[in-house]
Amino acid sequence: MMNGDLQALLDESARELGVPGAVIGIIDGDQEHVLTTGVAAADTGAPVTEDTLFQIGSTSKTFTGTVAMHLIENGLLELDTRVIDVLPDLRLADETAVQSLRIRHLLTHSGGFLGDADELPGWGDDALARNIATYGSLPQFFAPGTIASYSNAGMRLLGRVIEVVTGETFEQAVQRIVLDPLGMTETFFFPWDVITRPHAVGHVPGADGTIVPFPLWGITRDMNAEGGIVSSVGDQLRYARFHLRGETGGSALVGEATRLRMQQPQLSAGPPVEAIGYPWLLTHRGEARVVMHGGNIADIQISEFLFAPDHDLAITVLTNSGGGKALGSRIVDWCFEHLRGVSTTSAGMELRSPDMLDELTGTYDAGQWHYDVTRVGDALEFAMVFSPHIIALGIPPRPPMRLRVRADGALITDDDQAVGRTLDPSEGGPELLHLGLRAVRRR
Repeated sequence: MMNGDLQALLDESARELGVPGAVIGIIDGDQEHVLTTGVAAADTGAPVTEDTLFQIGSTSKTFTGTVAMHLIENGLLELDTRVIDVLPDLRLADETAVQSLRIRHLLTHSGGFLGDADELPGWGDDALARNIATYGSLPQFFAPGTIASYSNAGMRLLGRVIEVVTGETFEQAVQRIVLDPLGMTETFFFPWDVITRPHAVGHVPGADGTIVPFPLWGITRDMNAEGGIVSSVGDQLRYARFHLRGETGGSALVGEATRLRMQQPQLSAGPPVEAIGYPWLLTHRGEARVVMHGGNIADIQISEFLFAPDHDLAITVLTNSGGGKALGSRIVDWCFEHLRGVSTTSAGMELRSPDMLDELTGTYDAGQWHYDVTRVGDALEFAMVFSPHIIALGIPPRPPMRLRVRADGALITDDDQAVGRTLDPSEGGPELLHLGLRAVRRR
């Protein structure tokens, strides 16, 4: 009955949300479930199977974090190692920040410099080193360790640290320390490895409203540490079993104490999560403690990955279109409610006076995009404007977001989902605003 009801939800949600294909994997105590729907590519009609590879996007950051914690556990790094002591040629726009930047800041998204730096073309072994050499131009938004602000650039820098400490390429280090011990034989970084295997293609809305394939890989090699992994649902479940229970077919990636430490709050964060671990994103669903990440490759492949350590439950959802975000949320909600009796209800809270919203309007810079924020009645409208080089890729624009401001400063959607927050003056507000886990600066 469980599989039948969930399969029906998966099929119906995929049709309604314009998701050509998806696969979900669930660890439910001593049972595992894998369900699929639809096609890997709308033009070929190839079905999604358990073997279909999907780009998992930023869930890759937890692999990078796991490698870093392995090196720390083995005495090759420390959490308080200065990054410049590993990378003496590192330059940031703020020299004080360079001197104070620690490994723990990279793991907790608190380096303080612009988090969405441009990528560079090229697939050579020097890809990360070439990109890090450009960091001298990244603006510093706040001092390292001050607040959490989601940082692709910081995770990229951590990947380069891993290369220097291990003497391997980043991908070789992940293979040796994570993939091989877990038997993850269907997980890859390079497109030439993926192209010979069944794999999903990303999709976007076409001119006539249909969902059509979009010929974009979406990742360059210098982005592998932050989002480059391509994997099957089976391998994602292998990864989940380790971080949920410590299970591995080979040597442990990290010891039990380190594995659990990675899942503990290290720095508070703003909605939609509560805190950052090393480098897991931490929150609650009802009373259930949730350790999570997920990924988004240019709104064409979107994934969910999360587990509830105290409930022996893990869920992964892999999809091949922008509608996958809503689909993943539905699947996760269903699993918590029907498998564990856990539901999330909004407590509700008074809204900030509309007259107080004007101080938040303006243009906020996030590097690869900016938000034009205007007041519309009792709410704020956030128009996300991609930079020219993102637009040139052909990625469809996102519709504006209508967000209200609660009395506690949370930015909430019309269905009361918190997605950001205002910042106190001590944190840099109102010139800084926190949205989508990122601190963005008003121009």
